[in-house]
Amino acid sequence: MYMSLATYEEAIAFLQKNKITYKERQHEAVLTVNDATNLKDFNFPVIKNLFLKKKKSEQFFLCLLVGQKKVNFKTLAPQLQLSRSKLTFATEEELTNILGVKPGYVTPLALTHDTNKQVTVVLDYDLKNVHSIGIHPNTNVATVFVKYSDLLKIIEATQHKILEINSI
Repeated sequence: MYMSLATYEEAIAFLQKNKITYKERQHEAVLTVNDATNLKDFNFPVIKNLFLKKKKSEQFFLCLLVGQKKVNFKTLAPQLQLSRSKLTFATEEELTNILGVKPGYVTPLALTHDTNKQVTVVLDYDLKNVHSIGIHPNTNVATVFVKYSDLLKIIEATQHKILEINSI
């Protein structure tokens, strides 16, 4: 099933409707954490968003972590109650069909497109220590910055399950 792509306008409308305080910054296109790290005049911790899945299932995970961290599937999988061999990256088609975004655009603001609630949001515990969390508003040429408490509000407003973990 193909759905329409998530838009910048719907992300901003969602933030406003849910009274989420944010600051926005336009910038050149970023597709990876390295691209974001190399942006001029940006002095903020980069947040990595990964879309993972349990193999041969319809169970997906949107993992948010501080960008410099490397994902260790050996430690992450058991925290998701999976064996390491069952955890993999979702395909581009799955990402588009479930969240309505393409690679490089992954964001919790796209959770509004997951109407079947297939996605569990996995939050790195270290995000609590980040003063301002930058996420894409369904485009990779802008970033909106929110506090951790507002990130939780975004996820709760989409009625997705949250799993906080200590090490990814």
